[in-house]
Amino acid sequence: MKKTLASLVAGALLFVGVNGVAQAGPYNLYSPYFAWDNNFNNSSISWSPSSGQYPQWTASFNFSSNSLYGYPASIRGWHYGWNPTGDTLFPRQISSASTIPAAFSYASGGSNMAGDFAYDMFLRNDSQKSTPQLEVMIWAGNNSYPIGQPIATGVITENGVTYDLWYGDNSAAGYYVYTFLPQRSSVPASLPTSGSANIDIMHFFNVLKGRASFSTSMYLDVVEAGCEIVRGNGWVSTTWFQVNAQ
Repeated sequence: MKKTLASLVAGALLFVGVNGVAQAGPYNLYSPYFAWDNNFNNSSISWSPSSGQYPQWTASFNFSSNSLYGYPASIRGWHYGWNPTGDTLFPRQISSASTIPAAFSYASGGSNMAGDFAYDMFLRNDSQKSTPQLEVMIWAGNNSYPIGQPIATGVITENGVTYDLWYGDNSAAGYYVYTFLPQRSSVPASLPTSGSANIDIMHFFNVLKGRASFSTSMYLDVVEAGCEIVRGNGWVSTTWFQVNAQ
């Protein structure tokens, strides 16, 4: 994922994506996973990966103005054709999978914090491990809005959380984006200090059946779990990430 901030909408953030770079910062291997400091435009993000066996990390920063500074993440699969682990779980044709269980927990601390914790998935119409042809995001704790517009409300309830569906043309990157956004009555003032999103990604793909740009014949290249850093003086962390496909 590499995105640039386009504008502010009703006090929340609207993002527009552009083509990603295979490696925008340091990374660490936790085979079959890897974690990396996906910082944009050499932003000043201090990134500390865990020395253990799990794909955990902490990113510290001090940004007073709204922009999209990075998406440090824990990853399994191929990000724009790049995967330093050699893991072969992905690409995986969606029609061949019955379940894609994923677990993601996160934490943050600081002041004036803005952004979103989210799963990010890239899909293609073939298994070539290359530039994405569709992006699907599942957001967790956030105080922002996704690209595009809401197209359906209450499309799925997973592990007690109900999601609305957004859709937008990521014209700069050359593909469309679906975002599952947790329902809420108002935009939170700041990022949550902790949270989790334990889901079956296949349930969300089932919701997309019959919708534009998506087909179960597509291949899932990657599942990422991280935080889009937009503003604040503090830190964000992925405390757990796990994904599989069967």
